[in-house]
Amino acid sequence: MPNELERHTTEVGFPIACIGISKDNEIVLGGGGGAGRSGVKNKLAVFAIESQKLKPVNELVLSSEEDAPTCLAVHPTEKILVSSINAGKEKIKKGENKNSRVFELKKKNIKAGKSTMTVCSTSDFDYQRCMSFDPTGKLFAGGSTNGTLAVIQYPQLTPAFPFIEASDEINDVSFNHSGKWLAVATNNELKIVQARSGKLVQTIDNAHTTSGTQAVFRFTMFGQAKDPLASFSQYQQQKEKSNAATIEMKDVLYTVMNTKSRKQAYIALWDTRVWKRIATRPVCNSAITTFALSESGRLLAFATASLSIVVCDAHSLRVLLRIPAAHSFAITALAFDKEEEYLISGSADETCSVTRLPDSWPTAFDSVVEFTIANLQAIIVVLVLILAVFAALWMRY
Repeated sequence: MPNELERHTTEVGFPIACIGISKDNEIVLGGGGGAGRSGVKNKLAVFAIESQKLKPVNELVLSSEEDAPTCLAVHPTEKILVSSINAGKEKIKKGENKNSRVFELKKKNIKAGKSTMTVCSTSDFDYQRCMSFDPTGKLFAGGSTNGTLAVIQYPQLTPAFPFIEASDEINDVSFNHSGKWLAVATNNELKIVQARSGKLVQTIDNAHTTSGTQAVFRFTMFGQAKDPLASFSQYQQQKEKSNAATIEMKDVLYTVMNTKSRKQAYIALWDTRVWKRIATRPVCNSAITTFALSESGRLLAFATASLSIVVCDAHSLRVLLRIPAAHSFAITALAFDKEEEYLISGSADETCSVTRLPDSWPTAFDSVVEFTIANLQAIIVVLVLILAVFAALWMRY
């Protein structure tokens, strides 16, 4: 673990719901107080990182008669983002909620563009929870709390296929590295569909841990790196015996599972070539509230309901960095910058933190040595007690 953690926190003045990283490596924050007279503005705000701190670039104050941004997705090659912002109650009741809105990130301002409806509901309690662009930027997908899956063609803003109604609220969506597949996570099942047609490819249901504990699918994300998977040798050996090619990170699907008791969380890795579970690992003793994968696909991060942030090696799920008490209230969003130099976290406590990541990470051996040194006294005590027990038994017999 790094000895000195460089971390800077900025008060942004509104609860943060979502974070995106632009193609120019700028930080985009979305959030606010929602519709009504709370006095907390709804905003989209852009920041640059200078001297490891956030520097405001520009912002757009949104209507207080409408909801705050609930999620956003940044275009992979253009200075464009799409954010879901529910209209006012009357428009929602009339079925006129054009919630998915395009914004252009200009030098001096954020310019609103076209919009389209992707939440098929007349209730103002329903909203879009997640959004994602495909790698080409020609499609974006959104999943809503009422179970609507919408895949939209960009820039036309027309559906790629008729909306699909899931059996439960949608928690997350993710395109794979080629943009061919889209993963859709609900509490009880994970569906993989063809991104341009909606045709079902695979269903994984009955979320549970290796011990059989019932869980829910909270997040899902496809790996992106072309590196060979460097861990989980037992699974790799089984594949080698069957003459299967070495699995690459881009063929891995990550799923975050929170137990229904919310007392533990697990991350599972799936081999998408054959749809077999590679491994499931317990990663924390509370629910995971947000999840992120780095641009290279070599690092992943998550935040927990106990307000800690954890960075892991995406190959092995080995913990590289742990930040306890990272915010004072729920951590709602995480993102790595393009260079994987910083981890950005946002919270409902109206703060955004920038954590500088180490230039190099400790190896597994380094971690063992560090643990041994840190706990040397306790280890010696245990060894002395064991020797005492053996000596007593030897004396008796």
